[in-house]
Amino acid sequence: MSSAKFVSVKSLIEKFNFDVLCKGSSQNKIKIPSLNRTGVELASKHKVFDNIISAVLWSGNESKFLSQLSKKKIIDSMQNVLRLKPPVIIITKAFAHATSLLKIAKKYTTTILFSPMPSAQLYVTVAAWINEQMAVFKTVHGTLISVYGVGVLLQGESGVGKSEVALELVRKGHLFIADDAVDVVNLADRLLGKPNAIANKFIEVRGLGILNIPHMLGIEKTQDFSNIDVIVELIVDDKKILQFERVGSTLKTKELEKVKIPYYRLPVTPGRKMSDLIETAVIDLKLKQHGYSSADDYITNYKKVNKQHE
Repeated sequence: MSSAKFVSVKSLIEKFNFDVLCKGSSQNKIKIPSLNRTGVELASKHKVFDNIISAVLWSGNESKFLSQLSKKKIIDSMQNVLRLKPPVIIITKAFAHATSLLKIAKKYTTTILFSPMPSAQLYVTVAAWINEQMAVFKTVHGTLISVYGVGVLLQGESGVGKSEVALELVRKGHLFIADDAVDVVNLADRLLGKPNAIANKFIEVRGLGILNIPHMLGIEKTQDFSNIDVIVELIVDDKKILQFERVGSTLKTKELEKVKIPYYRLPVTPGRKMSDLIETAVIDLKLKQHGYSSADDYITNYKKVNKQHE
């Protein structure tokens, strides 16, 4: 399990290339994964909190509130927030009091940034990124590939051939994310997977050893992270023990990090090209998610033909 206890303001600036209006302290750290609109802090005459440890966003709503106040009260309200030492305040074009803010900001340790993005987009990009950086990841055994834009987590016992199948899929044009150790996190009931730091960009193929995917096949064949949309378990077929799905009318699920994920079990036998089957499983999943089931269509047709012969 791994997690970041904070996100530095420096890394935030580097990631999104914000315009730095006031440098602030180089030690500033974001310790809560959110964008704080500081409504209470701006409006209150009294100190509500000891400090602010999240990133602050000021846009149109904050500007409208401040515009109702006198010039002195505008300064007082903004100072109420700055005294709480927020690590960073991000302002947008819709914030009309930037000049007044910058006049007083130099007395404090807060970094002031400007973004051309509207506040809604900042929530989708910046808040989501901060949340990902501070999320608690759990390492699971498997191989993660993006197939037709669908994140496929290949699982199965050691030696079943997950890495070999993944290599076939990458050669067919799909994207490699991680092999053997996948760091997984639940973000708002959606699973995000990324490579474990140790195995990043590497894949182990039995008989060949450790291979570097970007060096061998090109950086364009890799992806830094992916949602996990489906789990495919590869199982050595033993008909005496295992029973596999024949019709496929029901979409099975498997729980991972408290999220139910569509789940396929595929037997590995000589002569079966597993990469083709996984591509087919992804297409089948997409069709089912759009309301079409081949199995249901087959059953309907079967009943229709039987009725005609009665």
